[in-house]
Amino acid sequence: MPISFAAAASHAPGITAWAEAAPSDQKKKLYAAYDRLRQEFKNSNTDVLVMLTSEHWVNFFLDHISPFCVGRGDHFAGPVEPWLRVEKTRVPGDPALAEQIIERCYDSGLELGFSYEMELDHGTMVPLHFLTPAMNCPVVPIMFNTLAPPQPAARRCLEFGRVLGQLAAESERRIGFMATGGLSHDPGERNHGVIDTDFDHRFLAQMAACDVEHLAQYTRSDLAAAGGGAFELLAWIALAGAVNGRKGEVFAYEAVKPWATGMGILQYAA
Repeated sequence: MPISFAAAASHAPGITAWAEAAPSDQKKKLYAAYDRLRQEFKNSNTDVLVMLTSEHWVNFFLDHISPFCVGRGDHFAGPVEPWLRVEKTRVPGDPALAEQIIERCYDSGLELGFSYEMELDHGTMVPLHFLTPAMNCPVVPIMFNTLAPPQPAARRCLEFGRVLGQLAAESERRIGFMATGGLSHDPGERNHGVIDTDFDHRFLAQMAACDVEHLAQYTRSDLAAAGGGAFELLAWIALAGAVNGRKGEVFAYEAVKPWATGMGILQYAA
């Protein structure tokens, strides 16, 4: 069955934790875009949502990091941040789909990490808060290593996404995909607060066009130049691989200085 839903959105914690800090016009545009995305998700009748996401030293540290790690639990608690202004809850998982993803990837030469225990932070919970406020849609979180070098190559992420897209196309279930993170930002680092709007607009245009040739060419240096947080865009690149040439629409882009992030929201056509 074709992918039922495919979108990407920034997950900056400020969008819920300190929403009032943003200029009102920027906040309204982003909230309106998330509202539109929520309605599109509702209309898609998705059975299970694969979250292509990242975490921020919640589940992993330097003692063990996988390029990609699939959550195969029957539920996931989150958010871990008490200040996020998102109610803590248990998000249902889908161990059966997680197992299918792991086995398909292993058969395709992609050896993923996996975990039966995983907590969710703002990287996953902020998008879910807007997309499915009741938190009643099962999810399979897939964490990308965006924190500790070397991060996976963009071309490898595209390959990973293609495998996921093929699995979804062969499934009888309605499988959706949500990539989270980015755009340009450098949280807590020397360039904290710097937003590279030229990078953001170029990347969004390439994503909307599903320009996998250019997306595959992003190097670690390219992403690092847009800030350490830009490595989260590896999940977006994987999404472009999964949708297999579909064209996307950018619902909103705002460079929100109080949130120290270039914020983008995009959806691919059904």
